[in-house]
Amino acid sequence: MTSFFNQILSKRTVQKLSATFFIGLLLTIASCEKEESNVGDSLQGDALNVITSDTFSLITYSEVFDSLESDETSINMLGYYNDPVFGTVDCGMVSQVRLSSANPSFAADISDVIVDSVVLGLSFSGIKYYGNLTDPVTIEVHRISDNLIRDDQDYYSHTDPTLEGADLVLAGTSEQVPDFVAEQIVGDDTLSAHLRINLDPTTIGQDLVDINGDGNMDTDEAFVSVFKGLYVKATVGSLAGNQGVVWYYGLEQSLSKLTLYFHETGSTESKEYSFNINSSAARYNKVDFDRTGTKVEAALADVSLGQEEFYTQASGIWSVIEIPHITELYKDADGNEDRKIINKAELVLPVQDFTADYFDPSASLFLAKIVDNKTSDFTLDYSLTSTLSGNTVNYDQTNKEYRFLMTQEIQGILNGSRENTGFRIYSPSFFGSSIERVIFNGPNSPLKDRARLEITYTDY
Repeated sequence: MTSFFNQILSKRTVQKLSATFFIGLLLTIASCEKEESNVGDSLQGDALNVITSDTFSLITYSEVFDSLESDETSINMLGYYNDPVFGTVDCGMVSQVRLSSANPSFAADISDVIVDSVVLGLSFSGIKYYGNLTDPVTIEVHRISDNLIRDDQDYYSHTDPTLEGADLVLAGTSEQVPDFVAEQIVGDDTLSAHLRINLDPTTIGQDLVDINGDGNMDTDEAFVSVFKGLYVKATVGSLAGNQGVVWYYGLEQSLSKLTLYFHETGSTESKEYSFNINSSAARYNKVDFDRTGTKVEAALADVSLGQEEFYTQASGIWSVIEIPHITELYKDADGNEDRKIINKAELVLPVQDFTADYFDPSASLFLAKIVDNKTSDFTLDYSLTSTLSGNTVNYDQTNKEYRFLMTQEIQGILNGSRENTGFRIYSPSFFGSSIERVIFNGPNSPLKDRARLEITYTDY
């Protein structure tokens, strides 16, 4: 039976590194075994021992995926940051805009329309951002010439939009520090906090008026055939390490829209018309990574480096965990069958999270079983009927680690009912709507806390 998660991921084509890369990486974690308690000694001659062990070999590494479908996500991202470990990240959004009403009448004579201003509003997706809250974002807005289709076309985070014309942002207004709190006063209205980007009224404003004059606003379909959409992006600058921020927006919220403010010749009455970004508008996140010269680039090229340090990055990289010798637990010292009952199994992944770090680990992560190089599935320890978010593990800020329950999964592998195909670590926002990242300590990390599998079992 194919799970919901499997069905979703079957649409996401990713590149898997050759398995030959991993030959010779089977390294044993130096650790300890300890006997926790004896059960039933008075009932039988041989002791029934409950033992906890964390001496199981792990192979850990990172893989990049570059075919991530990112259209119609709940969150759209805008910004740029420079992470000394992961490199630079540049996030933008491509979207159609749609009519708020068909066949709008700007004026009896379209030549009497005088454009006062054009504003692109972007509604915050809660108080969500990644990076340095106080760093400004320099914004560009471009028209695109691509025909976007919402229902029948997939778009990917690496898809480059075709730009039409120069940057549309009004000169002198491109740099902003978004404010989640301050209300926006627009005319006589007081609106909730959101980002407002002023566009050049003499270019895009006049274009919108001319389109209306040509009768191309009779229907949505007619409008998007001549005004294909917008690409909103951050201007990539020479940021130092640990600088920059990516902001999260909700484009289908009511404050996300393109508004034309105008008046007619000989009149002081201010008018406006909004072009909406609604559930009919095709859109996708455009994300660019530059890992040149970074530790992450080196680890992706040489997977053996993952034994010391490995990585997960939403929208870019997943981590892989292999447990190659786990079936040896069912053998004694002479190689004979010695079956055991698994009381508890936990995959413990310590992370590097220091007080001075600008980029925090993900609030939660998801562990999935590898099906093949394109798909993953739920492990036995998680509900097959719940959502992805219902199957996540929260970050332990105190111990600086994630703990993934694997009791049923490990028991299944030992009993032969589950293949030992390995596991992947994802951000729950895997589908192109987050940019968080995590640095894990590998099983051979020089740091004190290392990746490990802790199993408590009954030996009988």
